[in-house]
Amino acid sequence: IQPPKSPLRRFVSQIAYFTYFVTLIQVLVFIVELVRMSQLTGSPLQTKPSFNPMIGPLSYVQINMGSRFTPCMHTYKGLTDDPSLLFPCPNSTTTDTEVCSLRELCGMNGFGTYTNASGDTVSYPNQWYRVFVPMFLHAGFLHICFNLFLQLTMGADIERTLGIVRYMVIYIALGMSGFLLGANFSTNGISSSGASGALFGIIAVNLLMFVYAGKEGRNHYNTTHYKLFLITMVCEIVISLFLGLLPGLDNFSHVGGAVQGLLLGVVLLKDPHFVYDSEYLASSRYDIRHPLKNKRTKFFGTTFSMRPNLEAKVKSRLIYWLIFRVVCFLLSLAYFTALAMNFHKNGGGGCSWCKYLNCIPVNGWCDIG
Repeated sequence: IQPPKSPLRRFVSQIAYFTYFVTLIQVLVFIVELVRMSQLTGSPLQTKPSFNPMIGPLSYVQINMGSRFTPCMHTYKGLTDDPSLLFPCPNSTTTDTEVCSLRELCGMNGFGTYTNASGDTVSYPNQWYRVFVPMFLHAGFLHICFNLFLQLTMGADIERTLGIVRYMVIYIALGMSGFLLGANFSTNGISSSGASGALFGIIAVNLLMFVYAGKEGRNHYNTTHYKLFLITMVCEIVISLFLGLLPGLDNFSHVGGAVQGLLLGVVLLKDPHFVYDSEYLASSRYDIRHPLKNKRTKFFGTTFSMRPNLEAKVKSRLIYWLIFRVVCFLLSLAYFTALAMNFHKNGGGGCSWCKYLNCIPVNGWCDIG
């Protein structure tokens, strides 16, 4: 019998290292945003030409610091290839201040160059890393507070369950998938930032974990009100996606993160309850939060199975589930690859109705940007 862990060791084993590290980076970056905004405009918060409802800096400052803004990422005919076309400056506080080049607005020294047929050196935008950097930027206090609340509660809890490696892979992949979807199908003039895509994917993973646990009350909420909780979580997702259709919100990130979250969740979560034998489920050994103990290894206090407990599973169900997992992995890979290739080759597009995932066609909302 192993001696019980000391309070200090128990505390250390429950630390969500990646969540806390990412949160620290996001808070520091937001402080830098406010300082940068103050240096450029004299105020850390946007009040002109209109008030930022998120209570934060100008979108131009965020573009200059790396938000997803497709003209900084790809060449668009008539937009980024016209050197005479001017854009707002990062310190623009009026609607008629368009005196900066695209390179000056984008910043970050990320434009490539090539020599054209006339022998002139031409620059072009290729800041591909704007599908990653925006995860650490936020549009204002309301934006970052809401995201960090969700990240430090649900996100940290899921990291403790999955382990730091799997959670880190999921978090980064979901965030990038959301921004890739937006880069492909959002209007070119819209800037986007925040960890919402990753967190929507985490919500999807959380839903999967709840479904995986079944009705036996062994879920991570320790509740027996299975149907009520399931309906509540689905309603929360639907309502959040609907609110994402309002102007100023990037529903592409939400949808992209949620879709990838479902696919990667199937791939990386432990096997669901319906794969196991009923007698095994009736015992106290099956718990969604604590994977099987045979051949286990520890990583930052999290235990996960290195080899499935085959004798506790129904063989036919396991085979079908493994096939389904492989299919989901291939779909996840195809989803990410197709979006990346479409944006690289064409700058996005190719879907006339996709814009309606991000707006309601009233009052010209779908024409903003």
